[in-house]
Amino acid sequence: MQNHLLNKEKILVIGGGGYLGSVLVNRLLQEGFPVRIVDSFIYGKKAVEKYSTDSRVEIIEGDVRNIETVNSSMVDIESVIHLAAVVGDPASKARPEQTIETNYLAAEMIASACKLNGINKFIYASTCSVYGVGQDILDEDAPLNPVSLYARTKISSEESIMNFANSKFKPVVMRMSTLYGYSPRMRFDLVVNTMTMTAFTEGQINVFGGNQWRPLLSLEDAAEAYVKVLNSDIGSRIYNVGSEKQNYKISEVAELTAKGIKEASGKGIPINIEGDSVDARDYRVSFKRIQKELGFDVKFTIQQAAKEIWQKLESKEIKDPKQKVYYNHYFDSSEELIG
Repeated sequence: MQNHLLNKEKILVIGGGGYLGSVLVNRLLQEGFPVRIVDSFIYGKKAVEKYSTDSRVEIIEGDVRNIETVNSSMVDIESVIHLAAVVGDPASKARPEQTIETNYLAAEMIASACKLNGINKFIYASTCSVYGVGQDILDEDAPLNPVSLYARTKISSEESIMNFANSKFKPVVMRMSTLYGYSPRMRFDLVVNTMTMTAFTEGQINVFGGNQWRPLLSLEDAAEAYVKVLNSDIGSRIYNVGSEKQNYKISEVAELTAKGIKEASGKGIPINIEGDSVDARDYRVSFKRIQKELGFDVKFTIQQAAKEIWQKLESKEIKDPKQKVYYNHYFDSSEELIG
């Protein structure tokens, strides 16, 4: 077994201390891959503390906008997973300059550095938010209709990255569904997580609008999708990452979240529906390509995630879900000082 592990290539995970990154790093270690993490840790280091004495994990604190940091992190690396970004519409609105620098300019630079360093496998985390608003079930060739700076920067970086592709450099773009679930770097600004937190703190789930569609995906399933790409021999590709089974209206997300909470607590949680949503996104997505080409399917549900998050709140493992560190748009790591 040890020899098998030693033969695995080291994976560079840029943004490995983040919401998805910290779960993916754990999944890669389970697969036997040693990991090098590069992260600026703007939301704190709590998610990677457990790796401080783990010989399989190397941690570099640095900003992905720094060319020297990025280039030096690629020594002895064969595959790069690029997750680091200013994520979400509120965070992008709060810091537009940083969003453009990180999500577009740095992503282009990182892809270019990979190509120049002879790193053939580059996996880039994009978002289904690039579709914005759409009536049909949208596949990877559907028109893009961004309604935010966040989505526009992701489209620009997708285009620049794919322009680097050739017979040796084969980038894969992962258009992620809206994620949910518990993470060592927890977020409460994602719909399922927000609903669960609000049910816990206020005794009800608040829904604004409710008829808008969104594709959902658990963190564990998301991590599995990256592993499947790593273990496959595919060319340059764009994948929607998720499952058509989890294209839901927001009102349905609320009902499923309430079911999970009831399993955890025995409590029936009222759902409060108000007016219209300020979030203009409304789209359903096709995931046939990733299912057909990589055999990807989902295993986890909204109910399971809501149940787990509720239990973390009830046990006080998450002490105060209103802390700024749990919300991307505050860019605050203050939990580190009081954790």
